[in-house]
Amino acid sequence: SFVDRSMALAEDSNAREDFLITDDGVRLRFTEKGAFNAGAGTVVFLHGWGANGRWFDRNAPRLSRELRVLTMDYRGMGESEHARHGFRVSRLAADVNCLLSQLDVQHAVLCGTSLGFTVIMNYLELFGPKRVMGVAFVDQSACMYYKPGWACGAPELSNMAQVAALDAQLQADFPALADGIISAGFGAQPPSDEERSFFKDQILKCDPRALGAIMYHHANLDFRDMLPHLSVPVLNFVGGMTKCHCIEGIEHIGNVVPRGRNLVFEQSGHWLYWEEHERFNRELLDFVKKCYACAED
Repeated sequence: SFVDRSMALAEDSNAREDFLITDDGVRLRFTEKGAFNAGAGTVVFLHGWGANGRWFDRNAPRLSRELRVLTMDYRGMGESEHARHGFRVSRLAADVNCLLSQLDVQHAVLCGTSLGFTVIMNYLELFGPKRVMGVAFVDQSACMYYKPGWACGAPELSNMAQVAALDAQLQADFPALADGIISAGFGAQPPSDEERSFFKDQILKCDPRALGAIMYHHANLDFRDMLPHLSVPVLNFVGGMTKCHCIEGIEHIGNVVPRGRNLVFEQSGHWLYWEEHERFNRELLDFVKKCYACAED
């Protein structure tokens, strides 16, 4: 069943939905739950392309019983401002830095789903791991484009021509494309009518111009050279029935980072944290606790 957001917020008297202003003047929505648990750990959820913080409605309420949990909506998505600039992954990473700085988050585990992987990698490259205890990635290839010696990316977004075709669909018939995004998110069990309605309403809150611009940048990024140099612990979630990326390209991440491992959800797809939320919540909570325990040793 769905989590009722108003009830979930009411369970936590310290929960809040608010907005911040970035250093380039854009208004971004964020949520905070379990602030009184900050000493036990903070997890920051960073959503995928065409999504928003509500993709974690099945995760944040449970985790906030023991942790401080933050979500945010990227610029041009969800309830955040439909700005006219800054639609690059590096700017999204700078927005994450604004969130962490303004909320004085000193030690956090960043959990990035899909596009959230490239946001986190950009964040670490630009700002370093000073505020980061560990990272969790969800169902994203290390490099989406196919390149010489690398055919493990995103089969339907493996080159600029395919990205251009996606952009054309976005601008021509965004609602129809939203239906395809939803179908691609699930694995063995297709979405219910209720889930389809919920996700479509949320997807259509996005600015299609922003989505097109971000995808051109996101799909072209290649972090394979950086992964072996990550110093923080990494938990890499893999959808065993993902329709969006080659599994080999996703597992490459956990195979090459120094302090990481892959965790496969055999029956789930790209949105495994929604599909198998109870297992995901247990695994992520255990990972966060281990990251903080290691930092204290």
